[in-house]
Amino acid sequence: MDSRKKACPNELCKTYKNKKFNSKINYCPECGTKLIYVCKTHKCYKPLDKTQPGHEYCRECEANRQDRHDKAVALAKKGGGAVAAAVVVPALQVVDKKGGALAKEVAGKGMDVVINVVKKKIQ
Repeated sequence: MDSRKKACPNELCKTYKNKKFNSKINYCPECGTKLIYVCKTHKCYKPLDKTQPGHEYCRECEANRQDRHDKAVALAKKGGGAVAAAVVVPALQVVDKKGGALAKEVAGKGMDVVINVVKKKIQ
């Protein structure tokens, strides 16, 4: 299924830079102009290159998405363990005060699951 978006290139149309259409629609419902493929990002209406039909985002938006991804991975590598410890230590203190051995075991298993998920995301 093609998940790219189309938009009307007619500057006089009501839908120009206001609405994006499914890739199955070929003509604008308002003015009848042939629709063109545009960037899938919410407020970006830059036309896509026709020679690369697999692309959904323009080069600028794709670079921004990659930068955000790289920053998130770097943050997870740098502070993922500290964040997990900051959340788990208070939870274990509550378990010590109010819970029995079963509660401690469940909390320990929960932490193991969190640690494994974080490790998988970092790698």
